[in-house]
Amino acid sequence: MAYYTAVQKGSLLRRYNRLLSRYSTHRHELGLAQIADTLACSSRYARSLLQEMQEEGWLIWRSRPGRGALGMLQCRMSISALENMLDSPSPITEVKPVRAPTDVYSSDGFRYFISFYRPLQAPVPSIHTDRAGRHILQMVHAGLTRHIPEQVEPVPGLAHTIRVSDDGLSWHFMLRRGLVWHNGEPLEPAQLQEVLRRYVGGPGLPHVVEVIQQDYVLIMHLSQPDVMLRYRLASPVYGLAHPQIGSIGLGPFKVSSHSDMQMTLTRAPGWYGETPQASEIVYNTPLNVAPLPAAVRLDTPRSLLMPEPVTTRDNADAFYYVSFNYLRGRLSLAQQSVIRLITLSLSRALAEREETLMPLPAWLQPEKEASTQALLPGTLNIAYFRSTEMKKLVDELVKSLRYRGCTVNTKPISVTHWLLPDESWEEQDLCLGFLRLEQHETFSLEERYRHSVMWPWFWGKAPWARGLRLLDHIDAGPVTRYSQRMKRMMRYVSAHRWIVPLFAQRYRLVTPSCIHNVFCFPQSWPDFTRIWTDERQEEGGTTLSSE
Repeated sequence: MAYYTAVQKGSLLRRYNRLLSRYSTHRHELGLAQIADTLACSSRYARSLLQEMQEEGWLIWRSRPGRGALGMLQCRMSISALENMLDSPSPITEVKPVRAPTDVYSSDGFRYFISFYRPLQAPVPSIHTDRAGRHILQMVHAGLTRHIPEQVEPVPGLAHTIRVSDDGLSWHFMLRRGLVWHNGEPLEPAQLQEVLRRYVGGPGLPHVVEVIQQDYVLIMHLSQPDVMLRYRLASPVYGLAHPQIGSIGLGPFKVSSHSDMQMTLTRAPGWYGETPQASEIVYNTPLNVAPLPAAVRLDTPRSLLMPEPVTTRDNADAFYYVSFNYLRGRLSLAQQSVIRLITLSLSRALAEREETLMPLPAWLQPEKEASTQALLPGTLNIAYFRSTEMKKLVDELVKSLRYRGCTVNTKPISVTHWLLPDESWEEQDLCLGFLRLEQHETFSLEERYRHSVMWPWFWGKAPWARGLRLLDHIDAGPVTRYSQRMKRMMRYVSAHRWIVPLFAQRYRLVTPSCIHNVFCFPQSWPDFTRIWTDERQEEGGTTLSSE
């Protein structure tokens, strides 16, 4: 493998960014000339650049024999990992892990396997992370607080004790002693301060104005009380990664190997919590696996070889919605109503046919809308969340609108690009979007609102800013009324047709029945820190209990 200086690698990263911006992290069949055009270079030099990027592990390039034959290209490094490397204050060089000489690691434990439909990105905390990436972040990284699946309220994490002043403007976090990064480097409290300062005042920590470190105490000063600060600090996308190496964390598992075909997590010996019974989690990511993003199957070594009884767990903690661009002003209210009613009708029929979809919960059900008539414009621009289910809905909607004399231009946007700054939202007439609900479902609405790029373009910056001020008011109020107030806000935007929910996404976890103590995070991902395998049950024996 070639080694590059910081300047050389920075130049290569920027060329990689051109490929990522155009092709996202999905597979594409492309000719070398097309890639050369994107990289603004000759085909010969493009081949050399692809080889260098593949050696770095940033992408997969499979060329095919024959003149003019299309190859397969897939970017592996997400926008979050790219940002971490481009913005790193230290030179981008090879970093050798430092293992403390007292580390003792036992490989004794259970091994589990997950087959996933595409290569996984490096676990670098970022809001531009997909569903699978968020779960891996929870396993690799830790925050000052932490979520556990069966409880809505976060529990202490890297901070063993939290003290809040009477006015709610000063928070003291007492850090655990003896913490060690996954590369064996002892934790310095100043490192956590450095990472937290990157989030201060942003949408992740909107009310924090200062982070101070005093020995093993971190002090946060706030501009106003924030009853949801514990939840913000537990978010996996704001996990506390190593300040120089974003994939190194303090969580219960560390990345021991990572390639385009496999990612392996192993139990981290320095984890502060109870030792997981699982010693290794292997994600197999062969490129020939059929894409089933909403399904997760967890296997043991035995269940990979022979059929076993399984247990299925379902939940529906995400939903799709439709939103119109009021600022663009190309559609009258009557035209919006016609399109919205068509979309709702197609959504209901799709939800009945597709096993991966479910009806909305009661608090998200939109109010009934009276039918209306209006001529539609000759063309429409629709941006939509890239998923298997949404693609089916969009295809049916395009067909229905074409029947009514309207030609539709569609723009799919992947989850890793949804929250990126993009002025092209201004050109879209409507959006078919997706909103993931996390541990605290109504807090997820606030998190998306604060990070949203689309809604200011669709509603106008002044109305969106009024919504932010309302959120600030809700954050300062009592925590017991937070959910009630957020649901009232959601009903308001739904009643005014700014956001109209369509249907819920069903997620499914399938495990052999011999796996016990399975607790699921949102979107049906299991908590690896607590699962264990009843080996007697695997062999057909009987488990004895002292009870």
